[in-house]
Amino acid sequence: MSTPSSHTSPTGQIRQGSPRKHRGLLPLAALGAAATLVLTSCGNQTEETSAASDTADADAQLSVVASIDVYADLAARITGDTAEVKAIVDNPAVDPHSYEASPQDRLSIEQADALIANGGGYDPFLSTLADSADKDEALIQVLSESEDEEEHDEEDGDDSETTEDQDAEEHAGEGDSHDDEADDHDSAGSPEEDHSEHGAEENHDEDVENQEGEDDHAGHGHGEEGENEHVWYDLALMSEFVTDLADHLGDLSPENAELYSENAESLAEEIDALNERNRGLDASGMTFMTTEPVSAYLLSDAGFKDETDADFLAAIEHGDDVAPRLLQDALESAEDVDVMVYNEQTETNQSQQIRQAAEDAGVPVVEFSETLPEDAEDYLDWMDTNIDQLEELLNTR
Repeated sequence: MSTPSSHTSPTGQIRQGSPRKHRGLLPLAALGAAATLVLTSCGNQTEETSAASDTADADAQLSVVASIDVYADLAARITGDTAEVKAIVDNPAVDPHSYEASPQDRLSIEQADALIANGGGYDPFLSTLADSADKDEALIQVLSESEDEEEHDEEDGDDSETTEDQDAEEHAGEGDSHDDEADDHDSAGSPEEDHSEHGAEENHDEDVENQEGEDDHAGHGHGEEGENEHVWYDLALMSEFVTDLADHLGDLSPENAELYSENAESLAEEIDALNERNRGLDASGMTFMTTEPVSAYLLSDAGFKDETDADFLAAIEHGDDVAPRLLQDALESAEDVDVMVYNEQTETNQSQQIRQAAEDAGVPVVEFSETLPEDAEDYLDWMDTNIDQLEELLNTR
């Protein structure tokens, strides 16, 4: 997990000079007084210089506040020790969907140079506070506000295209489009999902190939009620986002722009490597059901087919209790799929029932968290562990 970083300039040091011979000696008392005066003067000057240096350094640092620790970690990887980065939600026991901001959160946002939000209705507390603090221009959203409004107007299932350039077939001529289908990789006419990246560069080339005969991001959606907003599980999109984030932060700190660009390039390469590894998994023909669509992008890109009922997921995403009929259907589906995907961070009594039904039927359960778990070093380590889980699952089928 990311913690706020600090950067302090080294303090000055008093150096001892070489002894000199004097023709005349001062009286002892006068010598002592002179020495005291000199040392006091040097000490004060050193303290003042150090304090001024520390203040200048603090003023020069960027202040970055992210809604969740995932984006705080990515920002910290880009900025290094040139910024103070903090996350509002950094506890894996907290559900970001229902988080209510504190007065301290409000103060942090008011003082921030950059604010990072997921968007897509996932973390409205940040955009709301940004608006009230007149910090809209500081807000960076992975899913832009205009796209969120379009999604809210299209709750009948006609969702617009989403950002991401995975390959030419899926994204030809649309550098900022990213198609998500609600069912399997080959189903025609599935509703597409909109999760455009904030300011993503056009033509960010992805050299990762899909499994034969499968589309890029099929299965990413979760039905006709809207998109899956958990886009940090979409590795290709995150690769694009860190580059865009570095550009934005570089505009705020021009003297560090080159450093940010280099760090983002290195980070994107590591994310791309994870994406390639995940897409190389042979999960074709494997079905899964999830109690919340948090990791659906990752599984779909690995070749798994999402069998979760769209109406069930829509109710979950809206924070509603699932209707008895939908719950009964979900309990039956849990017994028939190859994998049950579970999110403990948003656990409910109904999700526990569904998990129990899967376990009773001998269906393996794989857990994915909403945000960085306590045992993860950072975002890359977390995603690497998630892919390890899928590999182990496929090796034992």
